[in-house]
Amino acid sequence: MDVRDARHDLEEFTIAAADVENKFLSDNIIIDLDTIGNPNVDPSVNDFIQQEARQRLLRALAKTVHAPADEDAGGLRPTALNVLRERRHDAILVSARRGEGKTTFLTRILAEIEKYKDWKDLLGSAQGLKDPPRLYSLGLIDPTLIETKQNIMIVVIDRIRIATQHKRKHNGADEEYKVVDRALHKLAEGLSLLDGIGGDLYSGKDWLDPEYVLERGLEEASAAHDFERRFRNYVKVAADFLNINAFVLAIDDVDTWFERGWPVLEAMRKYLATPQVRIILSGDLNLYALLVRQQQWAQMRKEFLNAEKMLEKANGTSQIREIGAMVGTLQDQYLVKVAPPESRINLRPLGSQPPGRKITLKWGDPTTEATLENFVQLLSERVLGIRQKSDTDLIRLKLLQLPLRSALQILAGARLACSASYSSFDEAQSQAEDALRHVAWTALMNLGLDVDKTRDAAPDQILGILSEWLTRRKLWESLARLYPDAVDADDRNLVAIYLTAILNGFFVKSPGKMIDYWLKISTIREKIDRGEISASSDEGVPQLLKHLAADTSESSYQFVSRLASWEAIEGGKEGTRQIVADIRFSGATVPMKRIREWKAAIKELYGFDFENSNDAKVTLSDFINGSSKGGGGSLPPALKGYHDRLKAAGFDYQSYRATKGIKLYYINGLEDLSDNLDRNARLIAHLPIHEIISGQASGQGNFSFLRILAVVGEMIDLMEKPSEDREFSLSEILGSAGMMRSYPTPVAVEGLRLGITDGSDLEVDGDPLDDADLDGIKIETVLAKWLEHHSRKEGQRHTLAPIVLSRVWTRFTYSFQKIREGMVHGESRYLGVLTHRMLISFLHSVGYEALRAANVDVSASLANNPVTSGEFFVRLLDEIYDEKHDSGFHRTGEFAFFDLIFTCPLWGYFLARREQDEVTQPRRLSPNESIFARYSKRTAKYWLEDKIAVVTLRSPGNSEDATFEGLYFLLNTVQLQGQDSPVGRQPSAAKKRRVRLSDVPVEDNPNSAAPDESTA
Repeated sequence: MDVRDARHDLEEFTIAAADVENKFLSDNIIIDLDTIGNPNVDPSVNDFIQQEARQRLLRALAKTVHAPADEDAGGLRPTALNVLRERRHDAILVSARRGEGKTTFLTRILAEIEKYKDWKDLLGSAQGLKDPPRLYSLGLIDPTLIETKQNIMIVVIDRIRIATQHKRKHNGADEEYKVVDRALHKLAEGLSLLDGIGGDLYSGKDWLDPEYVLERGLEEASAAHDFERRFRNYVKVAADFLNINAFVLAIDDVDTWFERGWPVLEAMRKYLATPQVRIILSGDLNLYALLVRQQQWAQMRKEFLNAEKMLEKANGTSQIREIGAMVGTLQDQYLVKVAPPESRINLRPLGSQPPGRKITLKWGDPTTEATLENFVQLLSERVLGIRQKSDTDLIRLKLLQLPLRSALQILAGARLACSASYSSFDEAQSQAEDALRHVAWTALMNLGLDVDKTRDAAPDQILGILSEWLTRRKLWESLARLYPDAVDADDRNLVAIYLTAILNGFFVKSPGKMIDYWLKISTIREKIDRGEISASSDEGVPQLLKHLAADTSESSYQFVSRLASWEAIEGGKEGTRQIVADIRFSGATVPMKRIREWKAAIKELYGFDFENSNDAKVTLSDFINGSSKGGGGSLPPALKGYHDRLKAAGFDYQSYRATKGIKLYYINGLEDLSDNLDRNARLIAHLPIHEIISGQASGQGNFSFLRILAVVGEMIDLMEKPSEDREFSLSEILGSAGMMRSYPTPVAVEGLRLGITDGSDLEVDGDPLDDADLDGIKIETVLAKWLEHHSRKEGQRHTLAPIVLSRVWTRFTYSFQKIREGMVHGESRYLGVLTHRMLISFLHSVGYEALRAANVDVSASLANNPVTSGEFFVRLLDEIYDEKHDSGFHRTGEFAFFDLIFTCPLWGYFLARREQDEVTQPRRLSPNESIFARYSKRTAKYWLEDKIAVVTLRSPGNSEDATFEGLYFLLNTVQLQGQDSPVGRQPSAAKKRRVRLSDVPVEDNPNSAAPDESTA
């Protein structure tokens, strides 16, 4: 072929390929989701997704076809020795990943060629086309479906034969067909050249006979060697007979099976180089490259490569290092010849459509329509529970970058969930989950997650399944948040999206499982992120989860209790027999009953050092009553409220009972304290309490805020139960969770074999549910009214997506560290203060992330975490409950979940209600009063005529019982043990006197809140 002609054709193709803004390109593509997977789809251009690829392919096929010139048989030279002109490799490669719709694309292109004879019908305009060809489709060939003994050339020849004989039969063109028939017979003489046809060309005894060689052998050999010329001639006369310029043949899936694909490429290189056979290849260019590269390496022969390696080892003079580069060169040049770069067309996924292109989805009867963007937004909200714009944008990106077939299957599976109304959430969610599951099946298998376990799991089992899988495959760091943000990791992203859908389905039906997710998944992930435990070591997370019995369906309060027993010996450190007292996220070390170290407790709470109990009794009694130097006014607010209420009830500090003992009047153990409370308060006080057994067989109390959360989670799940059954179920939960239990440390379990069962009950006096001392409404009734209120709104979801839950927990755990560091001896290092601040921080974390998740524009200052002051939470509550959100945020699942959590009646027992309860000087916005006022406004109706969370402390003598607003002050009399550990800021060196507030270092202002530094 002349070089100038080739350059002209290249320029012509380039100009045509660039002309994709043809007026025939539709600005609106309509995809009927009801037809996804239906082969009987009308190939109309209106819903042709790959429009740019279609235009480029048709433009390429529309190039003028120059038939090979007739050779002069009567010339001075034999035609068999002439160089073949117009020999060109211009196959069109349609490249895309598996599942991108290559086969569908090719079949629709061929269907259009078969249907439309006019290029104006195909392209919308014949403008710019120079003598466009008349084409005849030979259909689609899949080499993987050809039998092993078949040769691709035989298939091609046979299809042309079928086309010509069809015309002969129906048009009666017998005379014209004779030319075709002669060319076919001439071609058939050389078929023995092809692999799988006949025997070896030069083998057999006949070749030993000179007469055979001269009469037939050389003639047959000549016919074989002239096969390409004869094939070109056959194609030419067949095209003339059919009155066309060229045949179009599509070859699909050449890249998927090497043994079948390589012969096809070789046939194209050797024989299918005539301009009158337009070849369209489909496949993945990367797989094509591998196929060619494998063959190039195979040509090197094993013996040759071994010899080169031996030479390299002997004296370093071999070519072994250059061979790899040479193979790469051969690979590139082969592909350039067979599929020229200018003839390669890429299919785009749905997410890579050009700007301005609008894709509309339709489905259902009557028809529902939505833009692709709005549909994916609905899918994200309803199937995945994700609303935050940055998250939905990421979901859209990941879903629409999937191969086209996979993306369409997911969209089709979600069409019921995305309808304007549907009768059953279960049905809609199940369809969407099934579609995601089937698309993600291979990814799930690649990552080692049993598909059936995720499909058939019960709500109580799914988190254990995920925990075991994350541990076994060491995926805690990359997949525990289930956020599809991995770069170049399609398996992880697809699995994250699928599992998000699975958990969202569980969360909608069992909202309490979101709290289980915090405690069982997010807590472990945070420990890994903070370097407290290794996710990659076989002795890290696996041992921890074994101790936690994480693969069971036990309640979360059992889980966090075991976590506390693990952390009590500093993260399960091997051989640690003694419990290390401290304040940890899983709980704070506290005395349970008898306070053996009463001197340490007095010093911790009141700042006094004593040599004997008599001095303590007298001095403390005088101090509290203001008859000693310093007066009662110097008591820290956390303790002052306690003693004010004892004195108001007539508790006599000078009485025999008071001076005989210190317990109750000054310091308390958790269990002793709860035994002296009224029925409701006793139930609530028991919830966070459990005992940890050390390797020395000694017990140590632990107060865990996480246990309270676990109980709240179990209560929330009762919303799905009939209202008449809730009070009974609530009593069961409170009774079970409030049972005093012991949890051995890992050393105690495995080393000492104490005979103490994990979670075994401790002996308690009386029935905790006994209402003999009940004065007022039962707490179960209050909690039932709370659940009833939040379950009234039919169809209202109380859900947050796993990624939002993860952000909440990251923010909360970070805040806890700041709270822990900000506690000051003699000022704020008290159990009631700690619990109050943890509660405020937790609620703030939930509220802030709920606003963000619902796309509410939140002030940047509200991102600051409340640590020593609730000021930021006051402002956050004002934003959350602002009337401007009545028609927006207040209708979302995010608001519903926050309001459900915020209004839980249990919090009334742990909130400080006035500024003077926590600090000496009121802070800006008076956060304690403001927060409780908001809380009271939204929860008072649950308590009917009773005041919120009133607690009665039984009198030890003839005085009246003392009345408290919640447990806040009472908890402040329980020592936070571990004061000698580096927890909180220490006061000045204590002499034998009370530590005054003025002695506390002021380099850090305890009244200021620390900003959030996390990237939750």
